Amino acid sequence: MDRSRRYGAWAIAWKARLTARVGFWRALVEMLLAGFVLFLLYWPLATLWGPTWAELLSYVWWAFYAYAAWRLAPGGASHGLLYRIARILLWGMLFGIIGATQGYLFLKLHPLPGLYFGFRLEDIPYPQYLLSSALNTISPFLLTRTLISLWAAGRRRLRWRLTYSYVLVALIATLLITPAQSLYLAVASLAVSPPVLAPGVAAQRIVTAISPLLAQGASDEQVAGVLAGLLDGTVRVPLQAEQPVVEDAAAVGFNGVRQIVVLRPGGIVLTSAGQQRLQPGAPLPAAEATRMAPLLAQLHVGGCISGRPASGSVADSAACNIAGTDGRQGVILLVESRIDSVVQAEADLNRILTLVIMNTATTFSLLLVALLGILVVAGGGGYLLARRLTQRLESLALGTAELAAGQFGRRITIDSGDEIGQLGSDFNSMAARLQEREVALTIERDRAERALAANRQLVANVSHELRTPLTTLRGYLEALEQEHSTAILAHDLAVMQGEVGRLTALIEDLFTLARAEAHQLPLTLEAVDGGELVRELAQTLAPLARRERQIELVTAIPPDLPHVRADRARLGQVVLNLLQNALSYTPPGGIIAVEGSAGDGMVTLVVDDTGIGIPPEELQRVFERFYRSDSSRARDSGGAGIGLALVQELVIAMGGSVAAQSTLGRGSRFSIVLPEML
Repeated sequence: MDRSRRYGAWAIAWKARLTARVGFWRALVEMLLAGFVLFLLYWPLATLWGPTWAELLSYVWWAFYAYAAWRLAPGGASHGLLYRIARILLWGMLFGIIGATQGYLFLKLHPLPGLYFGFRLEDIPYPQYLLSSALNTISPFLLTRTLISLWAAGRRRLRWRLTYSYVLVALIATLLITPAQSLYLAVASLAVSPPVLAPGVAAQRIVTAISPLLAQGASDEQVAGVLAGLLDGTVRVPLQAEQPVVEDAAAVGFNGVRQIVVLRPGGIVLTSAGQQRLQPGAPLPAAEATRMAPLLAQLHVGGCISGRPASGSVADSAACNIAGTDGRQGVILLVESRIDSVVQAEADLNRILTLVIMNTATTFSLLLVALLGILVVAGGGGYLLARRLTQRLESLALGTAELAAGQFGRRITIDSGDEIGQLGSDFNSMAARLQEREVALTIERDRAERALAANRQLVANVSHELRTPLTTLRGYLEALEQEHSTAILAHDLAVMQGEVGRLTALIEDLFTLARAEAHQLPLTLEAVDGGELVRELAQTLAPLARRERQIELVTAIPPDLPHVRADRARLGQVVLNLLQNALSYTPPGGIIAVEGSAGDGMVTLVVDDTGIGIPPEELQRVFERFYRSDSSRARDSGGAGIGLALVQELVIAMGGSVAAQSTLGRGSRFSIVLPEML
């Protein structure tokens, strides 16, 4: 488990390292070193499996160039567009020129075995090699860089993402058409021009190549070298006048030739080349002489003849009689081929790969030119199509934003019956329904506001009108108590006085609440010592709470609690209401605690009790006017349902906020937050 975890971490680290984008010079050095290592793979591939497999490595180079385009990080956003374009072009030119130069120098020191796309790379002049290599490097680099830029722009805008898709599809189609067409032509050419050279044709070409050498008296070693060179394609064959200037690379080779033997008269080996080298000066092996005897018996001076196996119909050998000149003896040329399915398949595959790779490589070399056409046609046309599409989507987005902002009269212009047009139609239907509902809700809201304003006005008027009769009633009760106290029971007078006082307090609260909601309550905002005010109220109520309700009232106010910006009388009324509310709903033996704290320029006063608590579904309504949790218990406790509503209005009027928390059966916690006096 630990080993797999380490491998996973190692893989993640390397993935992050390889996909990271780096600066100008670091990317240049890294890509040049990696490209040189990749370039060195040509030698083992060409040596072990032949030039065709080395040519296949060219496709890996395109992936490498694409990675180089990604590796180079984009220029800083502070630089302009022209600077970033020039930076990319400079990097691509340096990468192409330096990479081509180091490859050319290495080829001069260590030539690549065999032919590469029909050429010997070390024989190409440096200017042509540099131009071809740099073009092959810069084309995929700029192409990939363009696609990366379009992709990055597409992450921000949909129209650029669609344009990127059009360009990418056009590019893929361009890259796939050439290999597909080349594959078709290569397969079709197999029926017209077989890739395996017939032994008779091979013999005639060998005669053309070595006849001048024999006429000039070349040594056996020279003739053997020429024969070996013919087999591996390293010698130059003279071009006859009747031959076309350009031939199929597979047809001019010696595919399928197994053995070449040059004999002196009498069957003595002059030289040989191929799979089995025969000893010069020795007679032709008996098996070979027996097998070739019928063919040699019919050979005419200065002519060639082909032979086939006794059990077959395809020629697999040929013999030519090369006449001597200037008194020299003539020689006999024997050519043997392997005409079997393996050789035929190898030759077919070699031709197919050669044609596909060469044609594709030529197309890739011209990608820089093709890219301009793709960008103009696919990019330009795709951008116009994408802009048309995105403009309709942007109109929908704008309409949605305006609808979210409350502009229900917004409508989308429908100009098509496609999916986007249907979406616009659905949007208009939705906006129309929302507008209808908004009008209905506005009417209901205005009606409710008028009713609420009428109720508030009624409460304010009633409370105002009741103040005078209550004041008169209280005066008469006081006079009655002074003049006839002996005739009236003291208990009855106390009850009447208490009820009148309670009714007076209720009316005063209603009047204060109405003025606060109408923003007509006069306040004197000043620096108030909230801690001292809480301690004073607690000292007043604590003995009464302990004596009548067996409830402990305690305070935990820091001595350095900052002053608050509030109206002292209204703040005292708020704290007193909260304490009386806690006393009403805390059973005997409970505790009420008042705490204070400060932070972030605000002062918090908290009244915490161990009362009966408030149900969660009712907690959000405790600050509503005339709302009482558990009505029967509230009435027994004397609550009218306006105390907490008054607390909220007074605290808001003083620039603060109030919140409530409660757990049923465990108690409630009311918090007042007021700004600190600076």
